[in-house]
This record gives sequence, C-alpha cells and structure tokens, in this order.
Amino acid sequence: MFAERIMIKNPVTARQGERMKDVLFRMREAKLRMLPVLDDDGVVVGIVSTFSMLGAIVPDYIVSGDLNQISYAPDMGVLRRHYDELQSKKLIEMIDKEPLMLNPEESLLSVAASLIGFRKHEYALVVDEQKHLLGIISAGDILDAMDGLLSGEVTDA
Repeated sequence: MFAERIMIKNPVTARQGERMKDVLFRMREAKLRMLPVLDDDGVVVGIVSTFSMLGAIVPDYIVSGDLNQISYAPDMGVLRRHYDELQSKKLIEMIDKEPLMLNPEESLLSVAASLIGFRKHEYALVVDEQKHLLGIISAGDILDAMDGLLSGEVTDA
C-alpha cells in the first residue's frame, strides 16, 4: 500500500502571510492540531502545530527545569499575556520550516518508519517533486489502514 492511498486529500491549510489569530481560529473550528503552511504558489514552507504554539507561551525556564519550585512559576496572567502576544504574530514567525515530507509512492511501512524516526510530529506531508501539498498522513491514518487490511476491508493492491 502506498502513501497516496491512505493520505487525507485536500487538507485544511494556512498561508504564510496570515495572522496567528486567524490560524488558531481555523484550527479550533476544524479540531486540528497541525496545519501545513503554504506560500502563494501552493508550495509547502512548513507547518504550524498546537505543540509549537504551546512552546511559545510557556517560558523557557519552566520547560528547561531551571525553576526548582513550580509554585514560583508565572501565574495564568503571564501565560495569557504570552498567548495574546502569540495571536498577534504573523504565522511565518511560528512555523516549523522542516516538516516531514514524503512522496506519494512511499510504502506504508516506509511512512510509519519515517514518522517514528522523525519524532517531532505525528504527521507527514505528502508532496510532489516541487513540494506542492498532495495530502497528509497521520499515525492514526496508518493504524486505521492496518485495521482495514487486517479486517479485509482494504486490500494491499
């Protein structure tokens, strides 16, 4: 089975010139944790994820463990202020410019191995030779495909 058979086609995307506030709204509405980010020609320039957004609002010294007592950590007001600042930023400031990109002919096993080895996100972008987005595959999509293969609902052809 190949990536193009299990990928989600026509995924929700973001454009690099958008504001984070609009992208966050779209992600919430669609109940998504990641969006591919495209330039004006439809070429993938990166991804934006809820994980990277969370990393932008939690202070580095909390994440690094430099603060011995969490009771001295910033209160919700500080986190809210960081969140408000995040919303006012342009999307291009927040993207991960090195997403996992695969070609549509990748095997299911190859896609699974790539996702495990990548360790940054549970999504792979399926792109053509010019990096135009064709679809997205999540770890869950692979598990669903395996379930379909095992139950006989999907064939490997």
